Amino acid sequence: MQTLKLSLLAGAAMTLAACSSHPTGSTAMVTTEQLQGSVWQVNTLNGSDVGDVLVTLNFHEPGRLAGKAACNNYMASYTLEDDSFTVKTGGVTMMACPQPLMKLEQQFLGALEGVNQADITEDGQLVLSGADEVRIEASRQK
Repeated sequence: MQTLKLSLLAGAAMTLAACSSHPTGSTAMVTTEQLQGSVWQVNTLNGSDVGDVLVTLNFHEPGRLAGKAACNNYMASYTLEDDSFTVKTGGVTMMACPQPLMKLEQQFLGALEGVNQADITEDGQLVLSGADEVRIEASRQK
């Protein structure tokens, strides 16, 4: 009887753990097809609104990412596997801009490197997240 209770308890714990990473109805891991299409405009970076500053993500072909990083243009590659999404930034143009834009750009490019998860919310928002409270939220440009 004790063994049965322990087995049931272990099974319940594993079920809860499996469900906790993506609660039903909240988000689902993206596919390459969902990322591609129109450009994504970043709305918030690590919990802060980016305001009127243009920060974009353009998944123009599988494994390739480019966009505007507040001041300069950037290029990057991404890898999408099962439950993992990673970004490796590549080239960045070297235009000088006012310090607030440069600071936002550095934060954005650093956040991209820290991403390990990509999800689409029910309302169509792209959420890139990672350790150390990395969170980039974007919506499709109109």
